[in-house]
Amino acid sequence: MKYFLLNNNEVRRFVKFCIVGVIGFTIDTGVLNLMVGVLGMSSNTLRLVAKTVAFGMALTSNFFWNRYWIYPESRTKTVRLQAVQFTVVNLIGLALNLLIFGFVSNALIPQFQMGYGTRIGLLIGTNLGQIAAVAVVLFWNFFVNRYWTYSDVD
Repeated sequence: MKYFLLNNNEVRRFVKFCIVGVIGFTIDTGVLNLMVGVLGMSSNTLRLVAKTVAFGMALTSNFFWNRYWIYPESRTKTVRLQAVQFTVVNLIGLALNLLIFGFVSNALIPQFQMGYGTRIGLLIGTNLGQIAAVAVVLFWNFFVNRYWTYSDVD
């Protein structure tokens, strides 16, 4: 960790990773809200389906941003290998994300529905679950991708 904090390249990569994360978060949250709020996918199961679809769209965007902007010097591995590694890391991240998202949103939705009504309470609880999940999984995704998927970068 000390190496990471003292290495300007790593800090710069983490900042770029966070910027890409905001893009991915926007895609993920936008699709999630569209599917839950507009398409009415409000049951527990359908919200998890919506979350998975939204995640897949963000994953695709994030891979290309990581490959070509954050780690442009990473070229000893093929695009296919890096895509597989990135996907594996992010699927584990998705499992963690879904667990956290499900737990937090299921705990909060009923509370917010009592105060704000069914639809608004659903969206508030869903989005707070999304924020909690993303905040935790951010660090998993950065460090494992950095030291496995993009391990060929100094």
